[in-house]
Parts: sequence; structure tokens; C-alpha cells
Amino acid sequence: MIFLEPSFLISLFFKNKNHEKSNKIFKTIEKEKLVISYMVITEVLTVLRKLKQSDNDVKHAYYSMINDFLVIDDTAYYEKTFITSLSNNIGFFDNLYYILMRDLEIAEIVSFDPDFDIFKDIKIIR
Repeated sequence: MIFLEPSFLISLFFKNKNHEKSNKIFKTIEKEKLVISYMVITEVLTVLRKLKQSDNDVKHAYYSMINDFLVIDDTAYYEKTFITSLSNNIGFFDNLYYILMRDLEIAEIVSFDPDFDIFKDIKIIR
């Protein structure tokens, strides 16, 4: 299993500096079991709307995420994430994804976010 973090997905669905890189990475991992959470979906959709993407592009991203990836309900992790986020200097979302990965024994994450570098027990695919 590989966890897909929002920075990767945003680059996959939006033509930015990492768009081509995201497509190449996706082609190498698409046959793996790809995991996201509901918070990933909300974060990606929020950013795509802020980037003024068309309704069709946002719909495409949404339906791709819910149809192509295993979506985990992450609400049970919010309390633990809140406590953890008080003990390090990265944000709530990144702590949530890390805690979720540990709980599900997922060792790899696709991300362009350097905040994940603090976690030495996961492999970051960039």
C-alpha cells in the first residue's frame, strides 16, 4: 500500500511545476493499492477551488479519488492527531496522514511536502 498525500494529488490534477513528475510517478505506482483519506479529498478539493479550476476539473479530481483509490475514514484519528500536532512543528493534516499510515502499516507516501522528512520510518516517493 502507498499513501497519496495532497501535494502529489494536486500536482497530478493541476498543471503546476510538479505535474509531469506526478504523472511519471503515478504511472510507476498505479498498479499498487493506493490509499487516501477523507481529509486528503477535502484538502485537494479546497486547493483546486482556490486555484480557480473549472467545475469539470474539480469533479474529475473528486471522482478519480473516490473511484480509483482506497478511501479511509480518518475521523477517529483527529484527537490523537491534535495531541501529536502540539508536540512537533508540522501541521495537523501532515500529522494525521502519518498517524493513519502508522496505524495501517503503510510504509510509503507520495508527497512533495518536505514536512514529512521528520518521519524517519516512512519512505517518501518524490
